[in-house]
Amino acid sequence: MKISIATCPCSWGIFRADGYYTHVPYDLFLKQVQAAGYKEIELGPDGYLPVNIKVLKEELAKYHLSVCAGTATISFYKASNEECRGVVTALAYRLVELDVKEMVVMDGSLWSENCTPKKNWTDAEWQTIYDNILDVNNYLKENFGIRMLYHPHADSAIEYLDEIEKMLSLGNIQLCFDTGHHVYVNGGTEKHDQSALNFIRIHKDRIPYLHFKNANGEIMKEARKEKWTCSYAFSHGAMCNLRDGIIDFLELKVLLEEIDYNGVAVVEQDMMGQTGEHAYKCAKENLQYLVEIGMID
Repeated sequence: MKISIATCPCSWGIFRADGYYTHVPYDLFLKQVQAAGYKEIELGPDGYLPVNIKVLKEELAKYHLSVCAGTATISFYKASNEECRGVVTALAYRLVELDVKEMVVMDGSLWSENCTPKKNWTDAEWQTIYDNILDVNNYLKENFGIRMLYHPHADSAIEYLDEIEKMLSLGNIQLCFDTGHHVYVNGGTEKHDQSALNFIRIHKDRIPYLHFKNANGEIMKEARKEKWTCSYAFSHGAMCNLRDGIIDFLELKVLLEEIDYNGVAVVEQDMMGQTGEHAYKCAKENLQYLVEIGMID
């Protein structure tokens, strides 16, 4: 097993190019990433970090950081192939300049104003989503030599187990598998939940890239009981520090050793409703915990 640990802007509460929620300036983010002990990052929301490649390289070098992947959110619902490609093209060129070969891609359909409720989607609309995902996968590979890593995500087109399985059946699609999002949507609420571990065990050949995240079972129970939205649950602590949630990361470590996992793992804690300083503190604690349990040296 060989794991390359990274982090990302959303662990600092950055979910949009303008810095929303915490509005931590990008240079402070980079400084704190380095101070916390990380050496790699995802680029995060496109436009948060400098898009000028010369400036970006200078900023990364200043803090001795490298990039493991870019990140793109696409509203696949009712979009054309050309519209979806348009979202990733500039980022793909930037990744080529950085010699980065991977892009994490997720769906943002349910966050757009013109999207009907998911339960009302027609078979044709679902087919458009799946076709668009496969097209972006092939477009990035054939034109840029970049591997798309599809990120199943709570409150998106591809979140439930049957939706993920359907997508994987379409072709050679690789996953950015997020342990926290998976258990939040598909798992139970008790300690030692096995849903994420079972998925990794079954689909190990499709998972070259992980998001390390954990979920608070008590918050999940409340969210399901009260039918909270995903954003409300996340802003009220649904995603917690790695040592505190229902996924046992010691058990995950054993599994990753068994399958001889060799790839990236991004410590990605969705920091909604918190300050930047709290996010920085948690980022340090999560990395220290991974060292403590022997997940990394």
